[in-house]
Amino acid sequence: MKKIILIIAMVALGGSINNVKADPCYFGNIGIDVKTTYSDQLGRCVIVFDFYFDIQHNPGGKYFWVHIWPTSLYTGNFSYDKPPTFSTSGNGNGYLINSLTTFGFFHQGSALEPQLTYLPDPTTPGFQSSYTITETVGTPDRYTIRGLTITLPQGCSIPQSLTADAWESQADQSQKVGCSSTNIPFYVNDPGLRGFLFCQTPRTYAFEVYTISNTDMNINYKVAIDNGDGIYNAISDNIIVNSGTTLLDATNSYKYQSGIQGYLPYSNQKPEADRSLWVVVTTPSRPNEFYALITNSCTPLPVQFASFTAWRNKENVMLKWVTATELNNKGFYIERKSGNGEWQVMGYIASQAANGNSNENLFYNYTDFNNLKAVSQYRIRQVDLDNKASYSDIRLVKGLEQTGNVVVFPNPSPDGQLNIVLDNIEGGATIRLIDMNGRVVKEWINVTTNKLNINYVSSGMYTLRVWMKGTNEPLNVKVMVSK
Repeated sequence: MKKIILIIAMVALGGSINNVKADPCYFGNIGIDVKTTYSDQLGRCVIVFDFYFDIQHNPGGKYFWVHIWPTSLYTGNFSYDKPPTFSTSGNGNGYLINSLTTFGFFHQGSALEPQLTYLPDPTTPGFQSSYTITETVGTPDRYTIRGLTITLPQGCSIPQSLTADAWESQADQSQKVGCSSTNIPFYVNDPGLRGFLFCQTPRTYAFEVYTISNTDMNINYKVAIDNGDGIYNAISDNIIVNSGTTLLDATNSYKYQSGIQGYLPYSNQKPEADRSLWVVVTTPSRPNEFYALITNSCTPLPVQFASFTAWRNKENVMLKWVTATELNNKGFYIERKSGNGEWQVMGYIASQAANGNSNENLFYNYTDFNNLKAVSQYRIRQVDLDNKASYSDIRLVKGLEQTGNVVVFPNPSPDGQLNIVLDNIEGGATIRLIDMNGRVVKEWINVTTNKLNINYVSSGMYTLRVWMKGTNEPLNVKVMVSK
């Protein structure tokens, strides 16, 4: 369940937990997506960013509050046996005087209601306006706050470190503290990320990671396809098209430039080719994650495939596909590849759509004579009326005399990449790759395609274990990787 609400606030979290009361609450797993930074007329750094964090709410909690300081002005000397305040005469002894901002919301059950003032002390400054908050309910709950603006006393040319305290209250008007989390550090502008997506077909992209600290920084990066909601979530944005590690140092001017990268087959097929990309960076020198959305503003590809299946029937391979939408579509070329050979055109079928346009499901089929004894790969190359092309997913079909419900190729694998062909995949399968020590190296749940690519596998012997839906006994295949 997700809820999006306009609220007035500013947030950032993660760190150690100080449970003043018996019931615990957790704040953490921070992510920062900087949208822009600039210096105001006084030379102060203004940062606009989206903020991500998790909350494991205190049982019965009603009000959730966050206070944020520049790390250099954070004292951390408040016990949270009572709510902190801004006023020197208040019961918080002026703890919030040097804070940058405070925000809070009422949260109970499905309710997520912004608070327009800090209830324990309405004189506390720093409430901000006009941002959206999205809650994804889970264990813990995930929050995305979009469009925060914060003004820091230092310039934008240095890394900006902030520290937050957070606490939750079960009491009306937040007059008591239920639990707290204190001294929570995070950075907002270092390292920096930016990227660009190129709209030709297939799509390509490039990104850059840099540090303004002028000190060596080890980074880990990955690039994932957004699931369509424009919010980063490691669970739902799980198609990883690139990953690696690098060092930002003086030899590369403290930056890493990816160069132009492709991401077939996704860059050539709907819906993935029409979606944005996420760059996700972590580094041991920073306590939080950093995100950058590479926005996809390209004209959508002309055809959306609803399904594409291929299976062997003796010496024939039966292909069926369904399109959900077609735009200026001319027709489809059926292409086949075997082993290390090139893609070959096996046939052509014209579009059924009137003038190439349709918003209804259209059904196509093709029979290909195929007596090859090795695994064959099939794809559909769609061509529009301007002769621009896009591609379907690739489907694998066993060779004429190959037996067994699971086929892995190449086996042995010379480069750590494996392709798996599954029979009777309808209903989903669970697949595990297990090393010689019995450790599960990779796992896939509810696999619904008969083609699975496994990348970046180290050298060694493995067992590929497959459970088809409705069966208790797994299918086991020995796999060798030598590189």
